[in-house]
Amino acid sequence: MAFQLTRLQAAASLLALAGALGAAVPAAAQGDTQSKDSEAADDGEIVVTAQFRDQNLQDVPLAITAVTGDTLEARGQTNLADLGGSAPNVTLRQTPATYGPAVVAYIRGVGQRDTTFALEPGVGLYVDDVYLPTLHGSMLNLVDLDRVEILRGPQGTLAGQNSIGGAIKLYSKKPDDSTDGYLSATIGSFNRVEVKGATNFTLVPDTLYARISAAGVHKDGYVTRYDYACTHPGSTVPTSVTGNGCKLGTEGGKDYVAARLALRWKPSSSITVDLAGDVTEDNSEPGPTTLIYVGRNAVPGAMLTGVATPASAAYVLNGNVYGTSTGSQFISYSPYGNFAQDTFSHSPYTSYENYTDLAPRDGTAAWQAPLKSAIDSWGLSATISADLADKVNLTSITSYRKFDGVYSSADGSPLSPTIQANQIFNRQFSQEVRLSAELADIIHVTVGGFYFHKRSRNRSRVTLTTLNFIEDNSIPATTKAAFINAEVTPIENLTLVGGLRYTDQKKQFIYGRLGIPGSSTGGAVPASLAPLNGLVGEYSGDRFDYRVAAQYRFTDGLMAYAQFSTGFKGGGINPRPFFPAQALPHGPETLDAYEAGFKSDFFDRKVRLNASAFINKYNDILVSVSSCPLTGAPATPCALPLNAGKATVKGFETELSLRPVRGLSIDASLAYLNFKYTSISAIAATAGIGLEDKGVYISPWQWSIGAQYQIEAPFGTITPRVDMTHEDAFNRNANNVDAATGGVDVFGLVQGRTLVNARLSFVPEGSDWEFSAEVRNLTDKFYYTDIFDNRGSTNSIQGSPAEPRTWALTIKRRF
Repeated sequence: MAFQLTRLQAAASLLALAGALGAAVPAAAQGDTQSKDSEAADDGEIVVTAQFRDQNLQDVPLAITAVTGDTLEARGQTNLADLGGSAPNVTLRQTPATYGPAVVAYIRGVGQRDTTFALEPGVGLYVDDVYLPTLHGSMLNLVDLDRVEILRGPQGTLAGQNSIGGAIKLYSKKPDDSTDGYLSATIGSFNRVEVKGATNFTLVPDTLYARISAAGVHKDGYVTRYDYACTHPGSTVPTSVTGNGCKLGTEGGKDYVAARLALRWKPSSSITVDLAGDVTEDNSEPGPTTLIYVGRNAVPGAMLTGVATPASAAYVLNGNVYGTSTGSQFISYSPYGNFAQDTFSHSPYTSYENYTDLAPRDGTAAWQAPLKSAIDSWGLSATISADLADKVNLTSITSYRKFDGVYSSADGSPLSPTIQANQIFNRQFSQEVRLSAELADIIHVTVGGFYFHKRSRNRSRVTLTTLNFIEDNSIPATTKAAFINAEVTPIENLTLVGGLRYTDQKKQFIYGRLGIPGSSTGGAVPASLAPLNGLVGEYSGDRFDYRVAAQYRFTDGLMAYAQFSTGFKGGGINPRPFFPAQALPHGPETLDAYEAGFKSDFFDRKVRLNASAFINKYNDILVSVSSCPLTGAPATPCALPLNAGKATVKGFETELSLRPVRGLSIDASLAYLNFKYTSISAIAATAGIGLEDKGVYISPWQWSIGAQYQIEAPFGTITPRVDMTHEDAFNRNANNVDAATGGVDVFGLVQGRTLVNARLSFVPEGSDWEFSAEVRNLTDKFYYTDIFDNRGSTNSIQGSPAEPRTWALTIKRRF
């Protein structure tokens, strides 16, 4: 990736402004703030707003992981995917390149991996209480945050539609009159250069404050793309080299700048107005992918659900040989056995992908998909909080956001049988109003309404093995909701909670199918797709969700709770039909959850132990199948989302915090998850889903532990920190067990991993400077974050390798 100097110059300019403003703050105020921060850190309390009001984390009858911005920094967590390893039963991973700039989010086995606008996420994502409705653009950077709240279990009444698995809420730091400014610069592996900073400043004393924050990042990719013909002289594969050398580029590189301006206006003691605007320009590389399988089943006992060729035959596609009976010449590394037959490299970070079709089969000119996974976004929000009377508050949250993006995907080989060049667009407006009141000191009640409208669009050039066309789809959607949440304390220490939410959802999918100008068909759309052009698919539905809970505080340090709650993920329409008969709607997923838990502090609050156990009844589970058993259309090609059936999901979670002596802190978590189908729909059974299948993104065991110790020395403070996380293997495909043999689909299995990160920081005595060094993936563990199984089309599989061991050095100045 070329070094984007202008982007970092823009970020540096913003940071210089922040530094100049921060330097004007009196030193005495800084000392007061540092003292308060130290007291807060020692206290260890986090205030959350999960039930629409400020509450101590230990007082909320929900399974919540709450992390402060300081803890995120200490762990070296820089983006949303980093949070998954330290929150129990939470899976957050960068999507395979096929799905663009996004994060896969699952909580307690419920979520969504496909980024198409037609499907809804299963985990609600919020930034400052503004709902983000798409997986595209969800790989958020954790810059200048006050805290993150991860709510596990369905949040149908509190967070609403598409929070069936849970909700992730990010809260930015608010402007005030305190000194909370900083500037930092980082260098590291893969030419990483990062600058970021933020500061408060007072515009009108006691009335108007502002906070500006900004970040700029450049980092080269860690998967190297080579030209196959160049590295293998004499090959018949066409070359894509246009200059000197065989290297075409890299994948996985980051290149973005982001800035945010927040204003807080307090015209009176009873009114607070928060205004915020943010902008991000992300021009990153395609996601890291490598080819790891082509064409045959060479793994004993493996289950193949796609098209398989005999082990003795070469795999031929569009007249090109992709492999022999022993493997593929385009694979440098494979976890499945002896498939890697590349003679140039045996590195798992090598790819021969060129994103180029040098000789399109439809007769058009050679073309190359954009070499990026980019998304540019901006948004405005206004939050007004007004005290209408004593203990009566009205809150209004208004927001408008938009983003445009470009990303590409291909099959990982230099022959490009499939390529997609995608443009994505999203515009959204949301309005939420809440009225909260405390009555007679025993009742807290919040009533409110929510309106949301978005219009999404994707325009893509699609090259498949049998079809070449342009799709241009538009997806408008509207949601209206009303809700109430009430907490009643009839007797001391006992609180009863009830919540109800009504949601009305409407969505359209307006199909656009166009031919490619200059093709051998004269630019006409392929015959099988022509009837889809202009077709409108519709989904609408409404639903009530509710929650009942009881909590009892046995002592100051022990609270127990039990609850029943419901949630749903909205329905939609098949976004990828190949025939009109496949343009079908699917219903929403629903979930009924039974949960019990406790939250405890003991040994003078030096030990905190929180635990929860749950049983979820998961209904109308949405899966995607590659064989469509439908009347009026062939079974393949197919990419149909359908409601597969019902399952029971059981599990538990524990979180432990230890502060045994001053300066030493230890945090740990342990989680277990079990998925079991209880019934399968007739159409899903015909498509190959069975009771024996184990669900997707279900990691049975997951744990984490982290420790840090502040060492006070005469010359300053030294803080070493180590974090270790583990996730079991999980299945990527819905049909993952062979009903006849019980064999596991090894090609759909993403192996588990145990990772270690380490960080060392130093603050000189009496100084506002901080120096830190970190190593991520300390043991240099090689693993795949995800895979993309394309056996139904090209009979190939791509893996998304995670970063190898990396290092970074950071210098930070507080003011």
